[in-house]
Amino acid sequence: MKLVVCGNHPLDQLVEWTVSKFSDVKSRGDNVQRSLGHPRSAEFLGKVIHIETVNDVHKIDISFPVPDFKAMYRSDPFDHISHFLGYKDEGSIIAYLKQQGWATSLSVGADTAYNYGFYEFTVSVSATPEGLEHYEDILRVVFAYVQMLLSSGPQEWVQQEMASMKKIDFDNRTKSRALVVALGYTHLIHNEYVAPEHVLSKECAYEKFNYDDILHCLSFINPDNFRVFLCAAKHKSTECLEIEPYFSAAYHVGGISADLLRELASNTMHVEGLSLPERNLSIPDDFSIKNTNMLGAAAVLRPTLLKLNDNFELWFKQDDQFSSPKGSISLGIYVPNVNSSPQNNIMSDLYCNMLNSKLLEDLHNFVHAGHTSEWHHQLLESELAKITPAKLQAHIDSLFDVTYTKMCMVGNFDEAEALKVADNVQTIIKSTPNLGYNLCQPREYNIEAGYYVYQMQLPNEDSVNSAVHSSIYCGPITDKRETAILEILEALVYDSFFSQLRTKHQLGYKVAALCNIFPVGRSELVLRVEGESNPMYVTLHINKFIHDMQQSLLDMSDEQFTNRVQSLVKQYQEGVKSISHEAGKYSVEVNNGTYDFGKNIAMAKLLQSIIKEELLEFWNKYINPSTAPVYTRVDVQMWSTKIWRPTESDIKTYPVKTLALYGCLHSEGNESLDIGKVDEFITTAIAAHKEHPETSDSADLLLAALKGASLSASGAMYTTGESAERATHTGTSLELAIKEHETFGNYADVSHTNFATIGMDKTPDGLWLMTDYRKFQATQSMYGSELPAEVLVPKYSS
Repeated sequence: MKLVVCGNHPLDQLVEWTVSKFSDVKSRGDNVQRSLGHPRSAEFLGKVIHIETVNDVHKIDISFPVPDFKAMYRSDPFDHISHFLGYKDEGSIIAYLKQQGWATSLSVGADTAYNYGFYEFTVSVSATPEGLEHYEDILRVVFAYVQMLLSSGPQEWVQQEMASMKKIDFDNRTKSRALVVALGYTHLIHNEYVAPEHVLSKECAYEKFNYDDILHCLSFINPDNFRVFLCAAKHKSTECLEIEPYFSAAYHVGGISADLLRELASNTMHVEGLSLPERNLSIPDDFSIKNTNMLGAAAVLRPTLLKLNDNFELWFKQDDQFSSPKGSISLGIYVPNVNSSPQNNIMSDLYCNMLNSKLLEDLHNFVHAGHTSEWHHQLLESELAKITPAKLQAHIDSLFDVTYTKMCMVGNFDEAEALKVADNVQTIIKSTPNLGYNLCQPREYNIEAGYYVYQMQLPNEDSVNSAVHSSIYCGPITDKRETAILEILEALVYDSFFSQLRTKHQLGYKVAALCNIFPVGRSELVLRVEGESNPMYVTLHINKFIHDMQQSLLDMSDEQFTNRVQSLVKQYQEGVKSISHEAGKYSVEVNNGTYDFGKNIAMAKLLQSIIKEELLEFWNKYINPSTAPVYTRVDVQMWSTKIWRPTESDIKTYPVKTLALYGCLHSEGNESLDIGKVDEFITTAIAAHKEHPETSDSADLLLAALKGASLSASGAMYTTGESAERATHTGTSLELAIKEHETFGNYADVSHTNFATIGMDKTPDGLWLMTDYRKFQATQSMYGSELPAEVLVPKYSS
């Protein structure tokens, strides 16, 4: 047995506890089962395995059985091989595959986690649909690169570069959570070859270059020692008739053609455009710390505005906490033309993808963030066909004609370096200023009071999953006290919502309750469910949860409330954990234009002043539909093509409870039932329930009544104690439908606008159904941008 102990007590105390608690555990010796050879014998090689996946992916895995090489950890030969095959610069495998339109990404490595005596070395390609069809060509590219590597032989300078980078990474690693680190070491200490002094630093414990070890391991990457997996939801030319017994995955095993294997094994494999990497001239060698007055000085908790003009902001903060040679530079370039139309949106997105691909080739550690938009996917798809290379080039040429740039530098820099970088950026961009009134500031719609529903069919016809995204609007984000109350509410609601809808009722694989606090507009409580249940049925559960949660809040003790609040306070009082963490916080404020760098401290103070009664008042003011004076809610329902979906006429005619119950009946094989009869039955059953509230209607008797049996609602009763016997969605939906008047109500009087004039329909429950959300948006006012928390005064004049 090996043991890693993690705790915040003194080391001597941890040792004492470990000895006292574990000394009586008797050793059974080394009883790990080891393979005497690789279980992947020759009969399993030279195969191509087609696998049908659940998700819509296109993946090619080229797998090579290799021996256990744990004893070689000081030279790590497969890491050397992975460096070449996984290289991303010009001339690499992935660069070539992208140029051909066959792949989007590639990863290479050996699975070394839990095996004893053998490993698998895998080249994994995230392919395009066309790339999957060209898998034989991709094999040619991979083996041509391997032959090129064999011809040049292992390179010592590559090993030296890798050793240098691993040492730099280890020496300057960001501090991680102790428990996470300890869990990692529990695996490592079972490696019998790793010396005790190398347990903590194994990844940088390289010794001298071992040419023979690398050549030996490279010999296993050959055409006689591999098989290939082709993974996709559908395969054009291959039918997967065999079923894997554990996960019921369909697959087909075939052989790789003998001609292709002979071609791959020939020494004449050559692909124009492939080349080995050159020396990396960007490896740093200066790790000096700029700020030498860090010790004993109080940390500054905000950046300084060094430069401000018509089209540029430069924010700067020198590291004063971590004594690290690291730094972070974020650059936001605001251009007015990116999102001005669906076509410009598509072309800007294409440009970002091309730029991202190029940056990944040139700057491996460069992280590029794209942009987001609100255009509907159907609009974007329709515009995509209209884009030509000439039109895209014209868009790119003019994209940066007018800009406004926000730059934030945090870390091991000094002011002179920051100003120099800023000058270089401005010189390169050379644009006309994008004046303040042209900046694309975040805006939010001020949704009028009412309950609105927007339905959409998911474009992926193979998906069995649907979703409901319910947003309940609260107060303006300028009301900091109400924003703090919503933060507390999120902490209280999250676990309960997951427990009820995911754990108990199994409504979806993704269930979450969270608060959205945007830079402008109103805050929201969001309840989200993704899974195979029909959205109307999920909506009934969401409504019941909102009803039941009020009682949970009332029953919550003062001590429970205080503990939740104090947990939130601690989160806001926690300092930044790294330079990147600190830079990220400042960049959000800069990019949003709020510049509220001290908001965490203010929020922590505000949270401590809130009492439980304020939380209940907030709930009744915004969340409880029975008491909220301006109840505002928008539900977005995304429907799978695999389930019954109500028509527009159904939605105008029948309430949510009827549609939910009918959807459940339909999914359980009762497709021939009449929805009108279901509605009549529920109406009668509700009346019976009001007369006898201690009873509910049996789902089994419901089916009998709907199929023609002479049973009235009052004659189909059973006690609520028996209701637990019905675990189906139909049984639950029936109970929710009968009691729905207690939890849902009617929203006819909430909205005072007649949206029927723009084609919206009002349901029997008083909900407004959006047929075209853009028309609805056009009728709503918008919030202006929030005022900055401070006046911007630069340290230096421009």
